[in-house]
Amino acid sequence: MIETISIRNIALIDALELELAPGLNIFTGETGAGKSVILRAIGLVLGQRAPADIVRSGSDSAFVEIGVMPPAPLPLWDASTQLDACATADTKDTVILSRRITANGRNRCRINGRLVNLKQLQQLGNWLVDIHGQHEHQSLFRTETHLNLLDDFGGSSEARRHVSKLYQQLQTLQQEADNLTHQLKTSEREKDLLEFEIQELTDANLSEGEEEKLTAEARVLNNAEKLFEEATAAYAHIDGSKRGFIDVGTSSNSSALSRLRSSAKTLAKLCELDESLSGFSNRLDSTLYELEDIASHIQQYANTVEFNPTRLTEVTERLALISKLRRRYGNTISEILAYQEEASHRLADLQFGSEKIERLQTQIRETKSEAEQACIALSAKRKHVAERLSRLVERELRTLGMDKADFWVSVQPIQDAGGALQIDDERYAFSASGIDEVEFLISPNVGSEARPLVKIASGGEISRVMLALKTVLVQVDSIPTLLFDEIDSGIGGKVADVVGKKLKELAEFAQVICITHLPQIARFADRHFRVEKEVVGEETLITAKPLTAAERVTEIVRMHGGKETEIGLAHARELLDRT
Repeated sequence: MIETISIRNIALIDALELELAPGLNIFTGETGAGKSVILRAIGLVLGQRAPADIVRSGSDSAFVEIGVMPPAPLPLWDASTQLDACATADTKDTVILSRRITANGRNRCRINGRLVNLKQLQQLGNWLVDIHGQHEHQSLFRTETHLNLLDDFGGSSEARRHVSKLYQQLQTLQQEADNLTHQLKTSEREKDLLEFEIQELTDANLSEGEEEKLTAEARVLNNAEKLFEEATAAYAHIDGSKRGFIDVGTSSNSSALSRLRSSAKTLAKLCELDESLSGFSNRLDSTLYELEDIASHIQQYANTVEFNPTRLTEVTERLALISKLRRRYGNTISEILAYQEEASHRLADLQFGSEKIERLQTQIRETKSEAEQACIALSAKRKHVAERLSRLVERELRTLGMDKADFWVSVQPIQDAGGALQIDDERYAFSASGIDEVEFLISPNVGSEARPLVKIASGGEISRVMLALKTVLVQVDSIPTLLFDEIDSGIGGKVADVVGKKLKELAEFAQVICITHLPQIARFADRHFRVEKEVVGEETLITAKPLTAAERVTEIVRMHGGKETEIGLAHARELLDRT
């Protein structure tokens, strides 16, 4: 609800501060006093279009600010609304909406002191206040709200949520199938390349550590002759006297082992003369044994050195293949093998893509079938509820003086040749709310064609239709503040009294702000404001103030067109006492 209103330099308003009540707030005053200017100012801060002459003459800018206690939970507190200034607010705190309009037409809008654009201000305003009486900013003129109100009124929210879930599921499946189909169409070349690469790597049959082993083997094969010669020479130096090895550069008797054997024999003889030399003799024997073992291994190694050009060619070609594969697939065999595994997975995805598409298409068909049944049921329920809502609104219109008016809630499935759902050989557009388009239609007079609410010409008729709708839908309509202008146009007497009572009943569920010229309506006010034009100096200014109980009596007398006689005052008091 709106708690406070602050207006500066709007039309003939210099400065105005008002505090509104939670229930029914009535604004009265002489014709032309400026009542609609106050309501227009409220509309400005809710995002309505600003007329070029709205800024008070002689002022640089106009300013309007309202303090609103929002309902909880408020849908705009959802992060998806992108209203950061609201998303951080506590729903128990007053929300401050303000708008400054400069003389050259520029706007500066704020929510809780933070700059927002006009569209965001309007977005929030649409949830907080519903204005009736003009052709702007009325929730019930926006056909997208009609379906929501019908579903809420008929208790169809759960069925609609189920339809919405199926819609989202179908969208996800279809998107996945489309992406996969596109991927398969654009990946034939990739598939051929992957098959070639995998075959090449499979044929190569690489193994971890293979390159290091082959490199070492190639080094041995490339140096086989030198290795044989050097090993032979080394053996000859150690023990050239055995197995027919030719001494290289020395006589056989001068080999290391020959000398050591001679030394060992000599030292053994010395030990017979002096036992203190036995330790050295033992150590020399050990050295002799060790050297004989080394000589044996060198001999064996020399015998295994192979002059094999064929094997060298094989190793060289294998290393060249590995080098080529490293340039294509990775710096090491480990990386090449990892690429081979990844390529195999990618190829498998491509090869099994067609099967996956078939599975997805099966799921799509099943989801569509379920969605079609759910939409048929939801549409049937909506049509049944629409008949009941139509009759209830018509009954309310009768009590509001629109005896000849006919009201329809139109529920029409949206046919679409390219629609996602097919029902009884017809295709229908499918959305998160189902297949239906809902619109409120009215024929104000006998014989006139049923038309959308927005095409009703009379402001008074508009307000009364809105009052009838709000009376029926009050339990499901979440907008907390309702503003009615021109609601008493063309009515009087008993109908005016009925309108007043309806407004009073409505004010038990929502804050109501109403402009009226009729005392039968004004008498129901929880807070009554009088709007006047006053001449201050050389200026005419619009002022407004809440009335005391005594002042209300005087205002009711004025609205009756009588004088402040005892009879007039008594009649006014009686009228007020009957509320």
